[in-house]
Amino acid sequence: MIQSNLYYARMATSAIFFGNGFGIGTWAAQLPRFKTALDLSDGELSLALLAFALGAVVLMPVVGWFAARIGSRTATLIAAFAFAATLLLPGLAPNLPYLVAASLVAGASNGAMDVSMNTNATVVESAWNKAIMSSFHAFFSLGGLAGATVSGLLIAGGFDIPSTLLLSCVGMGVVFLVASFWTLDDAKGSTEGHGFAWPRETIIGLAVLTLLCFMVEGAMVDWTAIYLKTVAGASLETAVAGFAAFSLTMTVCRFMGDFVVRRLGRSRTVRLGGLLAAFGLALAMMMPQPMTATIGFALVGLGLANTVPVLFSAASQAEGVPPSMGVAMVATLGYGGLLMGPPLIGFSGDLIGLRPTLGLLIACALTIIVMSQRALRPAKVV
Repeated sequence: MIQSNLYYARMATSAIFFGNGFGIGTWAAQLPRFKTALDLSDGELSLALLAFALGAVVLMPVVGWFAARIGSRTATLIAAFAFAATLLLPGLAPNLPYLVAASLVAGASNGAMDVSMNTNATVVESAWNKAIMSSFHAFFSLGGLAGATVSGLLIAGGFDIPSTLLLSCVGMGVVFLVASFWTLDDAKGSTEGHGFAWPRETIIGLAVLTLLCFMVEGAMVDWTAIYLKTVAGASLETAVAGFAAFSLTMTVCRFMGDFVVRRLGRSRTVRLGGLLAAFGLALAMMMPQPMTATIGFALVGLGLANTVPVLFSAASQAEGVPPSMGVAMVATLGYGGLLMGPPLIGFSGDLIGLRPTLGLLIACALTIIVMSQRALRPAKVV
């Protein structure tokens, strides 16, 4: 029988994932406003997106060592409150250089939180003695949906960017404070070595698949609202519908993720996910109206919902690699997709337009289909 304190720990970890997703949803909803307020081109906005992702990726090796030294619970809470504070900074930026600098700091806090909270989630999962990682990622997606929805309501209510971010950050801080009372502690690991490691041969395929998934997911976070506004002709208030639809389908499917993987298996789950994502992107590209594009982005969320949890789980069971190291290897390279994806879309959008640029994301989804059967074969299903 699972002890009651583990239920509280699971709820606390779920709340932290929710809060992180809420922040990302809030960030995504503000991007069209940053673009309009500072009169930025797609390429200029991509500099801010690049800075946000670069801050996350650069800090990840340090956070891995830091979390091992002080414990994942402490690292998670420090990073969570830092993210809630620094997310306000981009809203105060008066020009592009300040926006880039603020995005770098906020992205670093987000990257630190991502690594530490996923590490702590594996502690809870181990104590729970059952695969529950998909449910944590479901709460992240639910938070993204809530963040985008709340931002849309605040925009409609006439709140400016700083006010919207301030209210959202205060809400995140309250969630993290409540969760801190029940977050599960863990034993501190060795402080020898460092947090960075290149993927080993046994999981290089998993790492590449994770990179491709994050490229598409990152593009959905940062560019769906802009695509709906500038290509599909949606209003500023309704442009957040694309990301909201993406988050909604991803959230629902992640809550059912463990059941789906048990029924279909890991390889088939990822292949079907890649197919749905490719179809959704093609629909948005070929029929760029607000409704059809929103449906397309919803299908992308449906397809990608359980791919990353499956890949993380498979990495933790790769032969010859300790579970925590396997996840760290995949995450380190995988998050390079978040670094490359959104800026690549922005710079390509400047060259050929956002609509044909979706073809790059379709190619990523098709590659996921081709690679997944071989890459997932060595990992056992539990």
